[in-house]
Amino acid sequence: MNEITLHGNLTAEPVHRRSSTSRSATSFSIAVNNGYYDRRTGQYVAQPAVFHHVVCFGGLADNAADTLRKGTTVTVTGQFTDDSYQAEGGQRIRRTRLVAADVAVSLRWATAAITRRAREADRDQATEPGIPEAAEDTPATGAPATKPAPQVAATAA
Repeated sequence: MNEITLHGNLTAEPVHRRSSTSRSATSFSIAVNNGYYDRRTGQYVAQPAVFHHVVCFGGLADNAADTLRKGTTVTVTGQFTDDSYQAEGGQRIRRTRLVAADVAVSLRWATAAITRRAREADRDQATEPGIPEAAEDTPATGAPATKPAPQVAATAA
């Protein structure tokens, strides 16, 4: 499997879409900034940012749309795919996009509160008659949580 991991900052608000078949997709762009320390001059040398288009699908898309905001630092793991197209003038525009398998928020410059979402199978089972709903969060003591955990929120520090 060809897998790549990129670490960068969102350049704009994510765009979330849901198809007529209820499949969701979220797309966003990240800027990967690189540079190095030049010992000769004693200065940091910044190199131009490299921009990547990212798309994710399904539950990951829903979670990304709810969590990510412009400027958020993320680590994205996935595969590059061909996203080329034919322009109106007949010219072939070649580009790639990263189809994300996982997206993680960096805690270097932000804090986050984690809320685990129930899987589809768990939600279906919990709504059947005679089956009590499971507690969302169980502390180390084994007792059910008295209140649900807060929504995922990343804030710049």
